[in-house]
Amino acid sequence: MRRLAIAIALGSTLYCIPQAFAGKIDNVKQAVKEKCNKAIPIEILRDSVVRAYDCQPEQEVTIASCKIKCLKGGSGNVVGQ
Repeated sequence: MRRLAIAIALGSTLYCIPQAFAGKIDNVKQAVKEKCNKAIPIEILRDSVVRAYDCQPEQEVTIASCKIKCLKGGSGNVVGQ
């Protein structure tokens, strides 16, 4: 019985992970498509998503030889600013 509970908990956790990352993949694909009318090669897709979101807002990022704006949202509420 305990194994079944663990399997259900693990399965539900793993089910949610790809869906959260999928939205970011679509956002990066769309940004490159709109800016340069290109498709991102599957080999660099994961690294492209990391680069597109691991940057300063309004900074330009090069993905598949296409420059797009950083897709990371604003800095949010920061104490002292």
